[in-house]
Order: sequence, then structure tokens, then C-alpha cells
Amino acid sequence: MWPEGGVPDSLVVWLVLAALPLLVASCTAFTKVSVVVAALRIGLGAELLLPFSALLALSVAVTSVIMAPVAYEMFDTYQRSSIAHAPAAELGYASWRPVFGPLWEFMSMHADDGELAFFADLQQLPISHPLVLVPGFLVSELSRGLYLAVLIIVPFALVELLVAQVLGLLGISPQPLGLIALPLKILLFLAAGGWTLVLGNLVRGYAP
Repeated sequence: MWPEGGVPDSLVVWLVLAALPLLVASCTAFTKVSVVVAALRIGLGAELLLPFSALLALSVAVTSVIMAPVAYEMFDTYQRSSIAHAPAAELGYASWRPVFGPLWEFMSMHADDGELAFFADLQQLPISHPLVLVPGFLVSELSRGLYLAVLIIVPFALVELLVAQVLGLLGISPQPLGLIALPLKILLFLAAGGWTLVLGNLVRGYAP
């Protein structure tokens, strides 16, 4: 048995920390940002030049910028509530609901109405329920991320096709196509201010 019949606060903290990566992936902008960043990596064909660890760090940084206002609002709500000094094990979901209010509002604002209605009908739950909001928001983010991925990859694919046509007209084997197209794609991406364009639009897309 747990001491005094309750769950130790230390165990609650460890459980929260263990679930944190899943919560970040499913309840924040991280999924959409990571899909878009991965599309850039694939479109450029620079898997070796752009290591996964660097792009993961970039995804986390951009997600932090997007989610910072929500996090500040949640922390402010927590500080002003009566649960700030209460033992974590004694608090139920109802006690934490006001703290998570800004996050639920963010997810509701950026979730597709059709997805929310689908999951609400599937589980016979109200749209405001977390079991509806979380999957509805996550599927909406994945859909938008894949749509943006197509918009990013298609121009790079057109550059490769153009390079292949030029190589064909010159009578050069298209075997080194990737090696020849890579610097051209990188130069075009940098000349167009690609990082600013893509990441800036990502952040602005979450503006209230």
C-alpha cells in the first residue's frame, strides 16, 4: 500500500514526465511542425546534410514559439488557483480542468470541425471532451501538415525534373541527378528565404 493510502507525489511527477513526450506530440503544434520540417529534408534530398537531431531541435524550438502564449496562460491560471500548493495525488481532473483550459481552447480552435464531430459521434461524447479534442486535433494537424508537405515537395520535384531534362538534352546520363540537383535546390531554397518563409508561415498560422 501507498503511504497514507494515497499515491506519492514523486510517482505522480514521474508518471507526468513519462507521458510528456506523448502529450507534446498529440496536444501541441509539434506534429504539424515536424511533418513540415521532414518534408523540407526530403524535398531537398539532403538527408545527410540535415541530421535528424538538428531538425528535431528545430521542430521543438518552433513548437515552443507557437505554444509559449498557451503555456504562459496555463501557468498563470495555475498560480492563481488553489491547487498550486495542494498535494498532486489528492487532485482529480476536475481540479486541473481550469489549468488545462487554455490548451483545450487552443486545440479546439485549430481542430477541424468535421474531425471533432466524427470523434464525438464515434465515442458518444461532447465535442469539448478531451477524448474528442485530442484525436480530432491530432488528425487535423496531420492532415494540414501533409498538405503543406505536398506544397513543399512539389517545387523540389519540378527542379529535379528540369535538371533531368537538361541532362537528357546534353546527352548526360541521369544517374548523378540527385548530386547535380541538390546544390541547385539548396541555392534556390536559400535565395527564396526558405527558412523564413516556411517557419514564419507556420508560426503565423497559429496566431489567434
